[in-house]
Amino acid sequence: MNLYAWGEAAASLFFPQRYCVGCGAPSPGQPLCPACHSAMLAGRSCPRCASFIAASETAAYLCPECRHKQPAFSAASAALPYAGHLRQVLIAFKYEQKTGYRRPLARLLIEQYQMHCGDYACDAVTPVPLHARRLRERGYNQAELLSALFAAATGLPHHPELLSRRGETPPLAELSRRERIKALRGVFEASPGALGLRILLIDDIFTSGATLESCSRALLAAGAAEIRCLTVAAGQALP
Repeated sequence: MNLYAWGEAAASLFFPQRYCVGCGAPSPGQPLCPACHSAMLAGRSCPRCASFIAASETAAYLCPECRHKQPAFSAASAALPYAGHLRQVLIAFKYEQKTGYRRPLARLLIEQYQMHCGDYACDAVTPVPLHARRLRERGYNQAELLSALFAAATGLPHHPELLSRRGETPPLAELSRRERIKALRGVFEASPGALGLRILLIDDIFTSGATLESCSRALLAAGAAEIRCLTVAAGQALP
């Protein structure tokens, strides 16, 4: 059994599903209905920042902004745009205790990984961490719920301890990318265990990339060899 077939079998076992997380239509046993799955397969995103671009462009195409910058992570990939029903699902998953959504959302991560990151020799899977106070209030870290299921289904080593959040930030949703980067400066700390590792960094949403950039810088400062990022969705931040 090849990696894809094994992943599908494992996903079916771990992630039973009744409705499409993309549009809400009935989708027994699958995270996406046929129409949303086709949209996922046809989607094209910048391989550096995960922002979605014209379907006519090649997979190697960089968005205009990434032609002039190189983030700390080497690549990023997202399954679908942060819009429509999927946006509602992710908000409910993150803020409304709807943790059952972790199963279909993790399955999207698995398929995206198989399509775009399967050649990455990953040594560790780690989630973007929450601050301890926010974790106590919410009761869970949505990124870690996703990364744990992802690692269990793919067999990749799960190391959530590689990153910690030592400072709190104001709500980032209304901040520009520049403001986010400033607010996140020095917030994340990586453990010495990151030394020499090729790391797959998982989060729910790629918006401006400021959070993933800050996490990646911390991991590289601790000696990580390379960082790639994988998210369920990608949206657009304020300029």
